Amino acid sequence: MTGQNKKRNPFIAAFLSLLAPGAGQIYNGRGTLGIVLLAVPVALPVLWGWAGWARRFSGFVEFILAEVAVWLFAIVHAFLQARRAKETGLKRYQRTVVYALIVIFSIGSAVLLFGTRRTLAGVSPYRIVSPSMMPAIQTGDLLMTDPMAYAGHGPKRGDLVVFVYPRDPAKRFVDRVIALEGETIEIKDKQVFVAGQPLQEHYKIHQDSGLDSERDSFGPFTVPAGHCFVLGDNRDNSLDGRYWGALPLANLRGKALYVYWAKDKKRIGLALK
Repeated sequence: MTGQNKKRNPFIAAFLSLLAPGAGQIYNGRGTLGIVLLAVPVALPVLWGWAGWARRFSGFVEFILAEVAVWLFAIVHAFLQARRAKETGLKRYQRTVVYALIVIFSIGSAVLLFGTRRTLAGVSPYRIVSPSMMPAIQTGDLLMTDPMAYAGHGPKRGDLVVFVYPRDPAKRFVDRVIALEGETIEIKDKQVFVAGQPLQEHYKIHQDSGLDSERDSFGPFTVPAGHCFVLGDNRDNSLDGRYWGALPLANLRGKALYVYWAKDKKRIGLALK
């Protein structure tokens, strides 16, 4: 005890837990519970990322709900606890400097877990700014991607990949993997052939019925080792491998998983294939 008796203010307790879950409980003298509530919001994204639950839209929603539930519980519990508590002696840790350090820790943890690597619960957000992947992905869609999808191995044909644009490292593009290393790709009058066989592509669209020699014919081209070949689904409006060649696997930054927000609300939660 510090030897000082003082009643706790419910609004201060609630405000502290708003800034950092558990801070209000520590302010109220419930140190153990406060530390637990402070640790849970940090542990949840680690758990969801380790289990891979956020790679599904429903799993990501569950993660957000779990975080919000912990935060609301901490705020309401701190308020009610302070209002019910009688005037008691303060413990050594019930000091303004301790509350300030807790808030700084909470904010710092959030920056470390999301701000520096742009990942949350094992997934990363990405915003579409071009129509090159229509109709699967619309301009303005907000996607969630798996940044560890290709750790230790390459992509599969048909994967929607986020990558560093070879001609400008500051840009990120999304395209579909069409051919893998060692395979020969050729395009004849809009039809794609891989290893001499026509590729069936239910996902692609052609908005221009005319033929362009540079855009609609390509190759034959053999994909070198350590590379893949990507095309946009909107074939007549896509700056893809036809113009800059094979994509180094080192440029891959993840696999597109689902739409988590879109102008067309019916698209929210759409799994990308």
